[in-house]
Amino acid sequence: MAGRTGAGPGRWRSVLAVCFGLVLLLVPAGFLAAVPDALARGDAYAAAPACTAGARPDSCTTTVAATVAGTEEKARGRKVDHWLRVTERGDDRARRVHMSGSRLYDVVRAGDRVSLTYWRGEIRTVRFGSATEETDASPADDWRLPLGIGLLVLPIGLGFLGTLWWWRRSYAAAAHAGPWQLGVGFVAGALLGCTGFVAAQVCPSVPGALLVTAFGVPPVAALTGLVAWLTRRRERRAVDTSDIVAVPPAGRQCVRAAVLGDVPYRVDGFDHLVVGDGPPAVTPDPDGRVARRPLPPSLTVRGVRAPRPDDPGHWAGGGTYDTVVIECRHGEATVLLALAREDAPVVLGALRESARAAG
Repeated sequence: MAGRTGAGPGRWRSVLAVCFGLVLLLVPAGFLAAVPDALARGDAYAAAPACTAGARPDSCTTTVAATVAGTEEKARGRKVDHWLRVTERGDDRARRVHMSGSRLYDVVRAGDRVSLTYWRGEIRTVRFGSATEETDASPADDWRLPLGIGLLVLPIGLGFLGTLWWWRRSYAAAAHAGPWQLGVGFVAGALLGCTGFVAAQVCPSVPGALLVTAFGVPPVAALTGLVAWLTRRRERRAVDTSDIVAVPPAGRQCVRAAVLGDVPYRVDGFDHLVVGDGPPAVTPDPDGRVARRPLPPSLTVRGVRAPRPDDPGHWAGGGTYDTVVIECRHGEATVLLALAREDAPVVLGALRESARAAG
């Protein structure tokens, strides 16, 4: 196949795939690089003392009393934003404070007294009695989103590049290869990435999120490895065609089958094969009564095998592991008959009977 020869359009596809994989590494690298700055802002806010006379306003916090004038909520997709409307002492103007969650929103009512903590000109924390909640402007959790995105995309990028490396080295040589094999690394990376993203949102610290993500590697590897092993074992059984032997048709039968190859009797829509009623013939009729196009008696059976990634054409008549291919020769052309494993013996017998009858 062109994608495996390393030349022409296939080479450019490979180059683009590698570039895409590198982008999947550079994007999380950028987000992860932003985590230290976010942590520094959060630490600076947490360590900021209360402002005293002469203190720089950007290095300390100011707490003022306020009264709740009301609450608001606004749906944004699946997320709901919660707002408090407050008025500070000596100022009748109502200010809208975007909260990071709904804890205070659910308990405060109009007229309740709250405390607002300012840092660098913005309200960062709201207190109501013993309850405290950060606002959306608080830097305390600014590290969560970049860390989460970094931990989400990085394993996906590594899985994609690993899959690309395996495809270039092994996929073309697989005796029975399916699209699922190209998705194992990507799925494993996605599962681990989702684990990392969730950990970044719920763990109290960066080391905790990294530790949870690291602990997620063994179960994700075990799960995807088990699924791949079970699927591969089923494939090995599908590859073994030694139990398929020719059985002469006992009577007229019409089975699902398709001719694959550059030959005149390969016609789109002709997805059935009639056997046991003269020479085997392809037809679009499930009953096999009309539009029959006989296969040439000179068709020589070379063997029976499982489908391969580089087989021409496509047949949707059977499951991935229930399909076999009868490989034939017609002159210099290779002709494939794709059909269900259970139908292969009788079709194989019909082809050999037709060849013997032709002499």
